Amino acid sequence: MASKVVWYREAWWVRTRWSGNKKKDRRIGATRADKRLAEEIAKKINGALAIGVFQPENEPEPIPFGPHLRNWHRLYSVTFKPRYQETSLGLLETHLIPFFGDRDLRSISEKDLLEYISVKLDAGLAPATILNGLSIVRRVLNLAISDDLIVKNPASGLGKLMQRVDRGVASEVRVVEAWSREEVETLLALATQHEPRFEPVLRFLLSTGARRGEALGLRWEDVDFERRRIMIRRALTKGIAVTPKSGRARILAMPPTLALSLFDLLTQRQRESIRRGWPKVPEPVFCSEVGTPLDERNVTRSWDRLRRRAQKHGVRPLKLHTARHTFASLALAAGRSIRWVAEQLGHSNPELTLRVYAHAMPVDECDLAFADFGGADSGAKRLYPAPGSEGDATNDNAPDLTDRGRSLYMERETGIEPATLSLGS
Repeated sequence: MASKVVWYREAWWVRTRWSGNKKKDRRIGATRADKRLAEEIAKKINGALAIGVFQPENEPEPIPFGPHLRNWHRLYSVTFKPRYQETSLGLLETHLIPFFGDRDLRSISEKDLLEYISVKLDAGLAPATILNGLSIVRRVLNLAISDDLIVKNPASGLGKLMQRVDRGVASEVRVVEAWSREEVETLLALATQHEPRFEPVLRFLLSTGARRGEALGLRWEDVDFERRRIMIRRALTKGIAVTPKSGRARILAMPPTLALSLFDLLTQRQRESIRRGWPKVPEPVFCSEVGTPLDERNVTRSWDRLRRRAQKHGVRPLKLHTARHTFASLALAAGRSIRWVAEQLGHSNPELTLRVYAHAMPVDECDLAFADFGGADSGAKRLYPAPGSEGDATNDNAPDLTDRGRSLYMERETGIEPATLSLGS
């Protein structure tokens, strides 16, 4: 039990602990005068604690966490992309507010976070979904620190906490799945036969590693056939054009087969424009029959039909996003650098690429010559003959040792430097 003055977040605070785990933090100010005032307050509290007459001040009214969560979404939703606006609101209303809504914002601790994790795991939620919800809690509590409502964010170590939770509930180590080249060829062949309008989209995803929204937002002005380059500048989410997930543009390399496919598609679009009387070719590379961007739901339906058909031919029925993983895995297996793959995928840090796709890098454990040092069959010759070999002269003082053998024997006794004489010597 004690009270002390601490400097935290550009201000002096009086931190008091009493009766076990009870604690109270009081912000005083940032000036020298505030520091002296804080020291006086802490001194008085310590005196009251010493004689057992300390009475904490009346606790302020509780601050329910629910209204803070809703206010955060209302204020910051202008910075969200459409999909995250919907996802975050669903997490608030379905999971976070029913659990944390009536709790005092200042009393939330790591124990409450662990309780939330346990309840949601029992309800069948995936650890990734739980992490998404608690990430919102962490952001709102960080704002509460800025408003001087709390001193420390109990969710600051959320990432490591969820990693331990994930390891605890997982039965095996999960790795990113990717299709083999044979599965990719089967998918493309079936798409050409049964889903011809979807086949160019699938080929683009497999050949570039782009995201689905980036493919739907691609325009012909972004395709450079001369240099075989594709510029990713936007993504389409719920029919709304937004910036890519990384927030920056990037250039993708265009393989020859993809260039031929897109060139044939452009020719087909020109013929359709003439036949339908359109003034120009529709801007979207992948468009509907009426020239509008493809709808995400229609893309999903086409993929579901193709996936069920491909499963009968031995192709694993994975998600469409697996096309991105397949591109990265095949590129790394072919020897492309981590940095190149990260730039193609739009990862801000190559460490993320390495962490996710390390298992796909080529591993050759057959040739271990680099660690085979001078084996018995290497044919290496000794610089000097071994002690006792023929041709070495014997020493009269040590008949059982050659001159070289005796020198080695002496060296082992005294070492490189002569022994230091003691006072007794």
